[in-house]
Amino acid sequence: MKIRTGTGLYMNETAMACGWSEETGTYALAQVLNEFAAEGADCLGVEAGIFIPPYTDNTKAYAMERCIRRACLEKGVEAVRAEIRKNPLYGIPVVMITGAGRLKAEGVEAGPAKIEGTKTVSAKTECIIADTHNRRDISECEIVLVKWIGLEGMLRIVEERESELRQRFAPVFLRQIRSYKKEIFAGAKLEIARTAGAVAMRQITEGGIFAALWELAKDAGTGFDVDMKRISILQETIEVCEHYRLNPYQLTSAGSFLLLAQRGEALADTLRKNQTEASVIGRLAKGNDKVIHNGGDVRCLDRPAPDEIYKIYQELILNQEVR
Repeated sequence: MKIRTGTGLYMNETAMACGWSEETGTYALAQVLNEFAAEGADCLGVEAGIFIPPYTDNTKAYAMERCIRRACLEKGVEAVRAEIRKNPLYGIPVVMITGAGRLKAEGVEAGPAKIEGTKTVSAKTECIIADTHNRRDISECEIVLVKWIGLEGMLRIVEERESELRQRFAPVFLRQIRSYKKEIFAGAKLEIARTAGAVAMRQITEGGIFAALWELAKDAGTGFDVDMKRISILQETIEVCEHYRLNPYQLTSAGSFLLLAQRGEALADTLRKNQTEASVIGRLAKGNDKVIHNGGDVRCLDRPAPDEIYKIYQELILNQEVR
C-alpha cells in the first residue's frame, strides 16, 4: 500500500513465513526488504509478530526474535518492535513482518505533486503500466529470471529437516546449500536491473515461479510464452525436491525475481557481468494464453497451486514434531 503525505510518498509491505526454524522470520524479512528494493524505496523500520502454538515454550519465539533483530542489524534496518503471542489456531509458529518505507522517485520532489508517468518499476506489477507508452508496449517485453527458482524453499526445508537430510546427503552438500542463504536478499542487484532497462519486477514468493508468471501476466493483461529449459535451478534444489517429491516450480524463492524488459538479453548480460545469475526465459504475448514449452511438449499453465513447502509443514503438524 502507498500513501502520499506532505513529506513524500510512503509504502508498507507485509510478508509471512511459518516453521520451527529459528531463522523463519528472516525469510519474511527478506521478502519485505526485497519489495522495498524493487520499488526503489528506503525501509524506515520493521516490526514482527511471532505467533506460536499454545503448547510451545516461549524460548522458541525469543530465538526467532533474536534472529530477526540480527538480520535487521546486518541490513541496516531498524527493528521497531516484536510481539510474541500464543495462538491456539496455529499448529506451527508463524512470523509476520511488516515494514514501512519512503519511496525515492527520480525527478519527483517530496510534497503534494503527483508522480506522473513514472517509470519506477514495482514489485507488484500493477505499477508496471504507469503510463500509456508502457501500456501500449508491454506485450512486447521479454521475461528475465534473476537467480534460481525454489531457492528459499530449499533453504527452509533443509533448516526444518536437517537431521533427516544428514542421513541422505553428505555434509559438504548441506554446507553448500547453507552458503546460498545470502541470496534471499536481492538488494543492490535490483537497482542494477532498474538502470539496465527493467520496466517491471515481481518477486517469486508463495506458489513459486508458476504463480509469479501467472500473476505477472494477469497484472499486465497479457499471456506469455516461456521455455522451461531456460529456467535456472540449482542442482541442490533438484535433489532436495526429488527427495521429498516436491515440484520446484511451485516452491517459494524470495530474492529471485521475474523482470520485464524490452531488451531482455541486454539486461540479463548486465546482471551476469555483476555476478548475478540471469536468463531470458520467454516473453509476454498478446491475448490470454499462458504457454509453457518443455522440449517438444507444449501446455497452458493452470491457475497457481498452493506452495509445495506446505507439504513439509503439514507433515510436521500431523506428526506433532514440537521443537
